[in-house]
Amino acid sequence: MKFLLLLASMSLAVLGQFSLKKGVITSDLSPNFFSIIKTIFSPNVFLGLACYGLSTIFWLFVLQKFDLSIAYPSLALTYIVIVFLSAWILHEPITLNKVFGVIFIFIGICLLNINSK
Repeated sequence: MKFLLLLASMSLAVLGQFSLKKGVITSDLSPNFFSIIKTIFSPNVFLGLACYGLSTIFWLFVLQKFDLSIAYPSLALTYIVIVFLSAWILHEPITLNKVFGVIFIFIGICLLNINSK
């Protein structure tokens, strides 16, 4: 059950990132108050912020179930998911540096989770 909470929190964070990205690439965001407010209340950005809010609620339960030294670094899995989904959905290139970065992140997460409670 505790891993489902972690997965839910991470999934909502990833969905939030993609919604924010879609919202800002279709907006006329500029560094002035009205542009920022307009962008925040655009459907995709608002959805992204809502996903982050829900992710935070799940995160509270994750913190209750996991050691922080395991839970927080495990969020790095979202970086791996973002790299591959960005390539698939946004057609961003996967470079050799990204591949090595993903490998190192994955190895680090595995090492942290070995023999965890």
